[in-house]
Amino acid sequence: MVECSAGSRRTAGEPWPSACPGAVHQDTLARLWQEVRWERRHFETLWRLAIDAVPLPGNSHMPLARREAPCGCCGQHGHGGAVAGAHAAAAPTPRQHHFWDCAVAKAVVAQINAHNPGPAPISQAQLWLVQAPPGFQQCVWDVVVMAALAATEHGWVRLRGTTRAAAALGIQTAAAAAPEAAVAGAVEAEPDLDKIPPTQLTPPQPCVNPVELACARAVANFWSRLMQFAQLGVPQKGWDGVDATHPILAVVNGDMLCALPQAMELEA
Repeated sequence: MVECSAGSRRTAGEPWPSACPGAVHQDTLARLWQEVRWERRHFETLWRLAIDAVPLPGNSHMPLARREAPCGCCGQHGHGGAVAGAHAAAAPTPRQHHFWDCAVAKAVVAQINAHNPGPAPISQAQLWLVQAPPGFQQCVWDVVVMAALAATEHGWVRLRGTTRAAAALGIQTAAAAAPEAAVAGAVEAEPDLDKIPPTQLTPPQPCVNPVELACARAVANFWSRLMQFAQLGVPQKGWDGVDATHPILAVVNGDMLCALPQAMELEA
């Protein structure tokens, strides 16, 4: 385990963007705390991700987390998961998997890329280190990153709880439900999903794919956070460069507008 100067832990060989953010990332976190006027719950996932303090299944430095059930999308990372023994060294770390490689994380990133005006998809470093890609103002990217990471965590927490409940009742899931319908249902039926612990979740109905449902919930949560931020109005400082053509969050006639979700394309 490698300790960064910002206090973050990095497993030797982990593909943490730019190896270790150090004092530079620490300055970024301080800037966000001072400049972004938003409810602090939206900051939490980014803060904990930076120091590897998210309770992820398989985290060896967190005794309670390492006994969690494996990831619901692939069966890896966690007590009883597929990553063990000689294969563990070659496998991605829990942080890498849950916030970049997991299907839930990919679904959220795909929403950003659907609105990305740049020539290439966003990189892991741009997301984790809050580095605005071409075409994005930094002030907007700050909000997008915090919403994306928090929504990703929300999605796989729900997935973990749903698959745990399904396993307890012996329910077998089958064909996936329509992703667009799942997004609409998640927005309408779950206005405040963050407050629902996994132990209170009910298993999915037969013929509903829990991974796609979790992806839809994460995407819905991502856009819900952005829409809530837009409703706060245009901040007084730092948003002068945001115009009506800006991706995801735009300023039109003095009002902040949020873009609309894109149709989801999930892996089979």
